[in-house]
Amino acid sequence: MLLFSTLVALLLHLCSLATAADTSAWKSRSIYFALTDRVARSNIDTGGPACGNLGNYCGGTFKGLESKLDYIKTLGFDAIWITPVVANSPGGYHGYWAQDLYAINSNYGTAADLKSLVSTAHTKGIYVMVDVVANHMGPGAIADNRPTPLNLTSSYHSNCDINYDNQTSVEDCRISGLPDLNTESSAVSTVLNTWVKYLVTEYQFDGVRIDTVKHVEKEFWPDFVKAIGAYAIGEVWNGDPAFLVPYAKLMPGLLNYAIYYPLNAFYQQNGTSQALVDMMNTVANTFPDPTALGTFLDNHDNPRFLNQKNDQALLRNALAYVILARGIPILYYGTEQGYGGGADPANREDLWSSNFNTQSTMYQAVSKLTAARKSAGGLAGNDHVHLYVASNAYAWSRAGGNLVVLTTNGGSAYSGQHCFNSQKANGIWTNVYGNGATVTADSNGQVCLNVTNGEPIVLVVAAATATTKATSTTLRTTTSACPTAVSVSFTERVTTAVGDTIKIAGNTTQLGNWAPANALALSASQYTSSNPVWTITLSLAAGQAVQYKFLKVSSSGVVTWESDPNRAYSAPACQASAAVSNQWQ
Repeated sequence: MLLFSTLVALLLHLCSLATAADTSAWKSRSIYFALTDRVARSNIDTGGPACGNLGNYCGGTFKGLESKLDYIKTLGFDAIWITPVVANSPGGYHGYWAQDLYAINSNYGTAADLKSLVSTAHTKGIYVMVDVVANHMGPGAIADNRPTPLNLTSSYHSNCDINYDNQTSVEDCRISGLPDLNTESSAVSTVLNTWVKYLVTEYQFDGVRIDTVKHVEKEFWPDFVKAIGAYAIGEVWNGDPAFLVPYAKLMPGLLNYAIYYPLNAFYQQNGTSQALVDMMNTVANTFPDPTALGTFLDNHDNPRFLNQKNDQALLRNALAYVILARGIPILYYGTEQGYGGGADPANREDLWSSNFNTQSTMYQAVSKLTAARKSAGGLAGNDHVHLYVASNAYAWSRAGGNLVVLTTNGGSAYSGQHCFNSQKANGIWTNVYGNGATVTADSNGQVCLNVTNGEPIVLVVAAATATTKATSTTLRTTTSACPTAVSVSFTERVTTAVGDTIKIAGNTTQLGNWAPANALALSASQYTSSNPVWTITLSLAAGQAVQYKFLKVSSSGVVTWESDPNRAYSAPACQASAAVSNQWQ
């Protein structure tokens, strides 16, 4: 009977792991991205001098990473993404130079050590995502690669340099001279599919990150993703949503490079909040599942945020977006210690030189942000609402208004007040990132928030409101009247010349009362030759009817209006956001 009970418990545990690996389970997770070689050197590593050569192995191990799971969990992360674990060609400290797919990189430890890492993570409620590469092998001799037929030159494309203007070249030629696998070959694709299924099953991984996705033909990916049998998130290094969407239809998630660029631009004071909002709207309207995308600020391929803009207040605002906006948040290890390395390999610092300080300002800030995400229910839904878009600020809400976030890009020297409609009449929140004060909206949902030293403001519905007040009060604040304002995204498709500006004018003061000089300029952040669109997001009163028209202003100031008639639009009466698509008439 005891044996039977044990077997049942084991089966239930395995079933729970399989269920936990699906896309929906990952949406409420927060991912800590760790280079195994750079976290900790042993299970007793308490810190020490920095690694002297970041371009080679520094000594990090599976056991060392396992010993830092509590450090990661206390930071608020319940999933880790680790770099590839397979045996590599010499010098492949990062894991992306595979030599033997079925052997474990002995520099990190043994297969048993890896299983122990995953098992311990599971006991702590932490998912483990493994990185894999299907595009190429390491730089060593092809004859040394395993398994067969990866040791044959016929399993690889001919040697050529990539022309990034030609997609066939992107798929068939070599990245940094690395042998490019001929994935069109059924023998090669079968080996890769069989291997990745084994890898996930043997080591009980909960998810897979797929490297260099755009460098492999699209036809390869459906069977590979099916073999994974768990949540998979692909790297397609391109900021154009039109380029990304076809890949998003091939696998559960992608790293959100569409957001990466306007996100960094705004919080580094090089771009606008409007461009960020416009891109969010494009992602929402074109991707199959925006909530399955991974939001990130920097990684092992890009210089760290602080290398580009050395202001920790700006970094904390950007992290508030990463952790609390729509999508699955991904934090690159070391960000919580304020690391600021430049281009690879300088952005791959060892973590032990921080002495794993859990009291650092940045570590504590990240902990508050992840705690807010959990307090708001995990934020797995497609419920992101734009509340306030200003020249130096952006505010949004999630979870039906139970979470409100105000970020700014003024930096550590900035202080100021921002007033906007929370769309939650009589809402009551606690400022969980700042001083813990209570913030209350008026009967129209209006709030005024004071930013100090450029820090973000994070409001979570007060515990008393959510749990102890009368049911009628709870209902009033969570399912209150329809919003009084609607965030409306206008898109105008029109081909323009260099120096042209597209504006929107209309019959309201907001739209300039038809005066071109007072009309609002649209953003060209999404404009491409194949998709010539200009965008703007406006806040309109619920049910408000407007007449409007677009106009083109040349670099010399010549104004060209669209043809008649005037366009007409009525904002929804009970909806937080809406989108309107137009074509030049």
